Amino acid sequence: MRAYRQVPVDALRGRIIIDTLNYDPARQGAVPEIEAGNTPPQLLLQSHLPGSSVVKAFSTMFFRHLPQLARPAGALDRSAVPIAGDSAVAKTAVATLTDSLGFDAYDVGPLAESRRFAPGTPAQAAYLDPDGMFAAPGRPASAVDLAALLQKADLS
Repeated sequence: MRAYRQVPVDALRGRIIIDTLNYDPARQGAVPEIEAGNTPPQLLLQSHLPGSSVVKAFSTMFFRHLPQLARPAGALDRSAVPIAGDSAVAKTAVATLTDSLGFDAYDVGPLAESRRFAPGTPAQAAYLDPDGMFAAPGRPASAVDLAALLQKADLS
């Protein structure tokens, strides 16, 4: 995440950017703007790309769980993925992609609301098996499950 300044601003102007990153200063190094309290982690990339539409998505799922938890539309055990962004058009495009990958999109609201599924929140661990954390295949989390977990973030 600290290399966000290397993301090409002009080349991505007018594009939809899916932000899958999670801020973890212990693992990736500190970002001065975040540590100083000037910019929340969930808004950092959007502030760097003012001409782009950033949508936070797929930041809650361990990459190995993606193919294992994907299900066809209508499957009872289909998982939902929280998404957040400031552009309705961009969120619709990301929701369409999410569906094509085998997941329901759960719209959490504006990009700032992605704090509700950031590291350390209940929704961040929605797909992790409590017995094995990163164990395959993970566990499904429906839109109802996510709503309950996001509600817990609001209470803390």
